[in-house]
Amino acid sequence: MRLLAVLLGLWEVLGRVCLTGRWAILIPLPSRIGEELAAMLASGEVGVALAHSALRVLVGGGTGAALGLVVGLLVGRGGFGRVLGSPLALVRPIPPIAWIPLTLLWFGVGELQQWAILAGATFHVVTAGVRDALDRVPASLVESAKNLGSRGFGLELVRLRAAAPELGFTLREGLAMAWFVLVAAELVSATEGIGVLVLQGRDLLLPARTFVGMLTLSVAAGLSDALLRRVGFGVGVQR
Repeated sequence: MRLLAVLLGLWEVLGRVCLTGRWAILIPLPSRIGEELAAMLASGEVGVALAHSALRVLVGGGTGAALGLVVGLLVGRGGFGRVLGSPLALVRPIPPIAWIPLTLLWFGVGELQQWAILAGATFHVVTAGVRDALDRVPASLVESAKNLGSRGFGLELVRLRAAAPELGFTLREGLAMAWFVLVAAELVSATEGIGVLVLQGRDLLLPARTFVGMLTLSVAAGLSDALLRRVGFGVGVQR
């Protein structure tokens, strides 16, 4: 926190001394950003934008995480992995924003299109994470379970329990990805949301508003991850 305070202080001082003309407008000082944040909090703009964006992350990201968990479990099981692995490997390198034109054609302009972008981004992260978590379960543990009589579904439960901490961490990564692509999804078709605040900074020549949007995004993503950690998702996992 001290380092952050020092950096903000330097930004403020150097900005007042060095920034003139158009640059004084394009690079707002921390004090100006603070004033904009206070005004937008008082007017309720930040709260409304955050509510819309959080709902999109919950619905779109949650759907993608659920599908990714199921598909990841299937991919982690021998035969299914061979069938599904190649198509997933082919699609996974495509960035989520590359799907925006197609989702607009398929779902039109609206919430469904934004949910689809967030779901797709989350899906790939969770699928890969679940598969890798199952692959890292020690073979000795699986063999021990077999020697004790575990077969079929019982053996899968052993693997799931062993991989549970990493599965929780994977779900947190999926949620982080949903927040990561949120602005790109909202820039195209949303009328309310954090991405809209970011875009308004450009359209209205108010870069302080863009900084407020980015700050809101950072805090919201951090708080959601902290909440998942609080309830035990991926606690103790180091990567």
